[in-house]
Amino acid sequence: MSKENNKIYFSNSPFTNGHKVIDFVWNARLDQNFDLWMDLHLESDNYDQEEEYKDDLDEIDDISQENAEKQLWINYDHAIISSTYWNNKGIKIENETQLDFNLLNKKIFEIDPLPMNLDEPESLAFGVSMLGNDSIAQHEITFLDTEEFGVFDIKWKGKIANTYLGETDFDYDFYVYMKNIKFGGVKVDPSLKKEDVVEFFKSKLTHFEDFELVETDELELENYILKLKRQEE
Repeated sequence: MSKENNKIYFSNSPFTNGHKVIDFVWNARLDQNFDLWMDLHLESDNYDQEEEYKDDLDEIDDISQENAEKQLWINYDHAIISSTYWNNKGIKIENETQLDFNLLNKKIFEIDPLPMNLDEPESLAFGVSMLGNDSIAQHEITFLDTEEFGVFDIKWKGKIANTYLGETDFDYDFYVYMKNIKFGGVKVDPSLKKEDVVEFFKSKLTHFEDFELVETDELELENYILKLKRQEE
């Protein structure tokens, strides 16, 4: 089976063709302590969207193991893997050069290696909904540069334990290859003063001149986002 781009695949899934990724966001945030964190958010299409699945008498009467497994997955609708949806930690940027786009190419982030303490889900970088609210660890996230500034291909794989249904072993593998993902910017904690934020980014961010500090609207949780400037044609 060849894997297509912009789809997510799960091992041990009855849907071997994977699922389209309908939402993928890559950004960062600056917290109240001036620590930088990287966030990823992924959401798949409905599990049965690309299947010729029909809710008719033939399907209802089909009691095969494959159909039963498909019914189980369909019951949980779709997948979410995210550091923001459940307010997980995300990826700590220990060195600001990790947000230097010149150095990010082929950079691999290895996050939450196994074994993992399942009694402290809040300590995990990401949350997941696969078959209910499960647990996710041993991430390997690779960034591959494209010809456009601030745009990368992102390869992401890791392991999932179906803890919602009582399992503790990380028996499920997932794999994603997203093409042409643009960096969404750095969200700024609303407690920070604008002038302090500007000075911080001037001293820490290699590409500061390629960004602009943009005020957000009243519906946002932050007052400012450091966004990439529009590139001239």
